[in-house]
Order: sequence, then C-alpha cells, then structure tokens
Amino acid sequence: MNFFDLHADTPLILCENNRDSSAVDIVNHPFKKYNQVMAVFLRDDDKNAFESYNRKTLILKQYLKGCAFPLISNLPIKSSGALLSVENAGFLAEDINRIYTLKKDGVVMLSLTWNGDNALASGANGSGGITALGKDVILEMNRLGIALDISHLNHKAAIQGIELADKVLASHSGIYALNPHQRNLKTEALLKLKEKQGIVGICFYPLFLGTDDVFKSIIHSAEFLISLGMENNIAFGSDFDGADMSPLLSKTAHIPELSKAFCSVGFKKSTIHKIFYENAIAFFSKICENK
Repeated sequence: MNFFDLHADTPLILCENNRDSSAVDIVNHPFKKYNQVMAVFLRDDDKNAFESYNRKTLILKQYLKGCAFPLISNLPIKSSGALLSVENAGFLAEDINRIYTLKKDGVVMLSLTWNGDNALASGANGSGGITALGKDVILEMNRLGIALDISHLNHKAAIQGIELADKVLASHSGIYALNPHQRNLKTEALLKLKEKQGIVGICFYPLFLGTDDVFKSIIHSAEFLISLGMENNIAFGSDFDGADMSPLLSKTAHIPELSKAFCSVGFKKSTIHKIFYENAIAFFSKICENK
C-alpha cells in the first residue's frame, strides 16, 4: 500500500535527541510509496523562533540524509520522501524576506500561527482574523508556490485564508460537526476548501476525534466529508510525534490496520487509495502547475 501523511512533529523528537521514541519510522515503514510531511513546530512564546527554525531544519535534514530518505522540494512528487512544513511562521512578521529562506530550504506549506495570536493571524484560541501583514505573507506564498495550512487558525481566520491563498489545506484537523472542539473545522470552512480544491488531513489525535475508538471515528470523519462531496479532498495528517495517541494508532506501523478497517466497512479500494495517498499527491502536483 501507499501512504501520504500531511503532518508529523518528528523534528521536535529529533531536537530532544529522542529519535528512538519517534512514532514515525522512515526506515522500516510498511509502504510501497511513502511521503511524510515533517513539521517544524515553533511555540507561540519562542522569542528566537527563526533561530529555532534554522536549528530544527538543519537537524532534520541531517537525520533524513542519514536514513537515506530524501527531502523532496522539487514538485511534483515522483518518489518516496519527506516534505518540509512550518507550524507557526510568526517570525515572518519580523522580516517577511525570511520567506525566501523557507522556500530555499524546501518548505512546501506553512501555518501563520499556532493556537495563539501573532502579528500575522489569530489562532484557534483567538477570535481575530488575518492581519494586513498576514495577507501580504499569503500573497508572497502564492507567488512562491507555498501552500497555506489553516489547521491552527480560528474559524474567521481560516475562512479569510482560504479566500486569499491560491493553494490551501488543513494538514491535521478534525470535523467540528462531529466533535465541537475549537481546533476542528466547521462545515463552512470544509465546503470552501472543496471549492478551492484543497485537502483536509484527518488527524488521529483522540481529543479531536472525540473518542478513543479511533478507527471508527476516522472512518466516520471520512464518511462525513464524502457526504459533502469531498471524496477527492480527504487525506490524513496523523500528528504523530506531536500528540498523545491511541495505542491502536500510535505509529506508522499501524496504518495498514487502519486501511483494513476502511475495507471492512465497505469502502471501495479506489476510494481508499485516494484517501491514503492519491489526493495528497494530486494536491501537491497542482501547486506545481501555478508556480
């Protein structure tokens, strides 16, 4: 089987020098083709966020090289490998030209903030929208071919982001209609993502799913999105290495069991292939078209 994961916080594990505990196994994974987005996570209160970004990115690149798992920055994607994202690019407010460093490093998508507010946007814990400076950042992202990740924006900012961004996705989110958590996406945002040909990475975090029966909840999330006509917009964003997971789905080795669960409830193989891999590949190919 093939698998594309839109979000894992593995650089956080690497920087803590605790790689043996990583849920993400890029060496002994069970997939024929495997693409893993590695998110460089930066806290809202990090006063040296750009320096932290540079350090974490360097450590990640060294790790990938040692594992012979390539970092893919030249789209479209033609092989297995990692992709780089930034979770909380608030440091761009200090110097918007830093976005060219991100592009050079191979960043393919970024979020403007984490759960708090910054000079670019308002996160899940806030109530504001995207600032004037945040809009300038999105326009430059459009020019460079970097996708906007709305997963950590609140509803107002998410709607604005979808409207402004040429390429937009939610890398690791839940469904608000199924579990009204503030980090989950409301139906209005989902439908606007569909209009923009974006994708939604269903997150494996039980708190966002609303239950510890993770396989059932993930399948229910996919069924809900399909009911909105979004079969071609569904993907996965595990949040491995960044959240406390169910023991049933806590590492890459468990993904084949998730696939079997989809089969057991009657999902067509073609739909499963889309959700587990093909929709994400198609999304990043579209980024390449408009660069």
